[in-house]
Order: sequence, then C-alpha cells, then structure tokens
Amino acid sequence: MAATHISTPSVLKRLLLKARVTLSQKTLVNNPYLVGKFFPYKPDQIFYLLDKSNKNGRERSGLPIPPEHLRKVSSGESDEVFINSGKDCVDKMQNILSASGFAIQPGIRVLDFGCGAGRVIRWFYDVADGCEMWGADISAEHIIWLQRHLSPPFRFVTITATPHLPFEDRYFDLIFCFSVFTHIDDLADTWLLEMKRILKPGGRLYITIQDKNSFQKHMNQNWFLPDLLRAYDKTEMMSKRDYSMFTIGRGHQSQVFYDMNYLQQHWGCILDVVSVTQAAYGDQTAILLKK
Repeated sequence: MAATHISTPSVLKRLLLKARVTLSQKTLVNNPYLVGKFFPYKPDQIFYLLDKSNKNGRERSGLPIPPEHLRKVSSGESDEVFINSGKDCVDKMQNILSASGFAIQPGIRVLDFGCGAGRVIRWFYDVADGCEMWGADISAEHIIWLQRHLSPPFRFVTITATPHLPFEDRYFDLIFCFSVFTHIDDLADTWLLEMKRILKPGGRLYITIQDKNSFQKHMNQNWFLPDLLRAYDKTEMMSKRDYSMFTIGRGHQSQVFYDMNYLQQHWGCILDVVSVTQAAYGDQTAILLKK
C-alpha cells in the first residue's frame, strides 16, 4: 500500500501537540538521546538511589498496589477497578488459550510484554512459583517499582523501543501483549519477528489490537482520543476510507488501527493465526498466534 502525505489542519496540530505533552514525559520529548528508546527512572535527575525495599504498601489479594501515577490504563480509578480489570484480561485470555489446546501449567515460561504496573501479571501469582514469569516494559519507573514489590515470584526487565528482547531463542511458551501493538506503528512486523524468535515451537503469542470496529466505537465516545480521531476524520474521512492500517500520532504516542483481513493475511505470513476475537476487551480485538 503506497504511503500518502496528509496535510494537517491547525486544529489537528493543536490536538496532536496536546497528545504529545499528555502521553509522554516532558523531559523526554526534546531529548534526542532518550526519546524513542525507553523512559528512564527519574529522567530529570543526574543521580538516583534505591533504598532497600520492605514491600510495604496497600495490598489486595496479598500483593502491593502500584501508586496511581503508574497506572497507565486505570489512572484515577479505584484500587478495585485497577485490580479487577487485570483479572478480566486474564480470564478472557485463558478461555481463548484453552480453546486452542493450550494451558498454563507448571514448568512453562511466560512473558508479559509491555507489563506496565503489573496489572495483568499479578493475576498469575498462584502459579508463579511453578513457572518462570517475566514482565518487560520500556518504562524503567514501572519496572523498578515491580522489582521492588512483586519480585519474587515474578521477574522484570527494562527494555527499549528497539525490537530486541534479552532472551534466548525459543525461550517462552507464552507471550502476551495487552494494548501494546495499539501503539507500535512502523516496527510492528519487526517486533512480531523478534517475538517469534524467542517463542518455542508450538508456543502461543496473544496480542490485542485496535481495528476498524474499534475506530467506530471510539468515534461515539467522549474523551481525548475520540476528540483527536473526530478532528482527523473531519478532514481525511477515515471512517469512510478503505485502509489496511493507519496511525495517528507517532512512536510511543501512536494510536494504530488495522483492517482485520489485512492483518490476518499479513501477520499470518510470520506466525499461524489461531483465532480472532473481536471486542474481546471493550474496543480491542484479541489475536492468538502460534509458532
């Protein structure tokens, strides 16, 4: 599909600028050495110190709860909403995995790619001692909090936005990515190939994405992203155009939407598409792939 240059009206420029400030750390936006790579811990300081952690803090279900500013998905919501949203993700994923003949059992290795504040991985606490469970994210602040409060039994590592993961070939039985490929534009294929490298033969890769159905749902909602999409749609008529994919915003700030037929054919050249579950998580579609 040939790329086209799209002129940006002033109202859209203002919304994009607002998105850039809202969705990224201001100290990184103008730093050419850090932006696009990872979000460092305390980026405005020339040194930092980590006290020995005693893992104190508010707890639900036996695990500490991250502070509100680390909750990328559920900021401003109650502890219960943050916790239960992760449980809903795991329950749905396990149903889809089970239907494909895959079960989470002792001895397997699991990676939560884009783990954030541990919203999803915390729900594997009961099986974590018998499995090797990793969380990875480009936000060092999130990873440091998780290492200090949820490790052990989980293991966490800070990664970069460059498509490379610090694991051996054919290492994991299961990789899951909740609302991560919704923000990967140019390098989605490269990330998919990197995950294929570290996935065992027969292993599963579980990804949630935004599709055309997601776009229409957003257009009928009232929050920042729908405002941005409506401004974009007003000039470019995206809701009426036939596209394979499009992104609004770039890099970490991108919001990516796919045509499902295109995506199944395209990603199906890399891994086997086992199932597609539309609206599995509100406005996001779940795709299960197999090596």
